[in-house]
Amino acid sequence: MPVIPSDPKTLARGRDGDSSKPQEQNKKASAQDYISKGPQIPDNMPPKASREEIEARMKGLNK
Repeated sequence: MPVIPSDPKTLARGRDGDSSKPQEQNKKASAQDYISKGPQIPDNMPPKASREEIEARMKGLNK
């Protein structure tokens, strides 16, 4: 038989109601969130291949 607490504030909440910072959930996006910082290019790119190497690889894969 379930136990019903006399104080409704002590009820256990589910995942949706379990939030320590409700302000962050309701925060709307601002213009600063959409500002682009340009393309993100990694520092460890592979070496650039010549056109001949690319065409030879293409022919090999399309056999």
